[in-house]
Amino acid sequence: MSETRTLVIGDIHGCLTALKTLLKTVKPNKADHLIFLGDYIDRGPDPKGVIDFLLAMKAPEKITFLRGNHEEAFVTSRTDKAMRKRWLRAWGGHDTLKSYGDDFENVPKSHWEFIEKTELYHKGARYLHVHANLEHDVKLSEQTTFTLLHKKLGTPLPHQSGKIMICGHTAQKSHVPKNLSHAVCIDTDPGRGGWLTCLHEEKGSYWQANETREVRMGKI
Repeated sequence: MSETRTLVIGDIHGCLTALKTLLKTVKPNKADHLIFLGDYIDRGPDPKGVIDFLLAMKAPEKITFLRGNHEEAFVTSRTDKAMRKRWLRAWGGHDTLKSYGDDFENVPKSHWEFIEKTELYHKGARYLHVHANLEHDVKLSEQTTFTLLHKKLGTPLPHQSGKIMICGHTAQKSHVPKNLSHAVCIDTDPGRGGWLTCLHEEKGSYWQANETREVRMGKI
């Protein structure tokens, strides 16, 4: 019988080659639970390709997709011109729109539906999975969208639930996960020359891959 693993993948940011290389290395099986922490788009070379790839995934059977602040900005930019200007100029949105032929009308309905179905958080037996952060003294179900999608890591206090927070969003310039014992950040900045990380939750080990198809391993 295959080992059941909880595999958590950090911010992808349009890095399809890194994603494919990482999954080829990790080899998720049907019994695994794969959790993506959001920020599938912007900055990297193939945001559209990343979502196409995620939509086509067949294994494992259990996959959780969280929403990132970049997905929120992408959706908002469809109708909010001020947000669109900021997204294109400062968030790497031009890379995403370019991958769709520089036109929102070219974004497939399935891609909008994928983003709309992403979740704000996931609660496991020992871990809480969010894109950005948590307020330590607020129940998971009562956290604000701003905190879940936008708040930088800083030095968070342990959450009132006693569970460990696994998050992305705050890019680690060291390109290795940041382990605060009660919180672990696995955004290792693949969209700006870093590495894409997959954390094996039960063992505390991780794999990383980059856009040049290099692979390495480590432990938090």
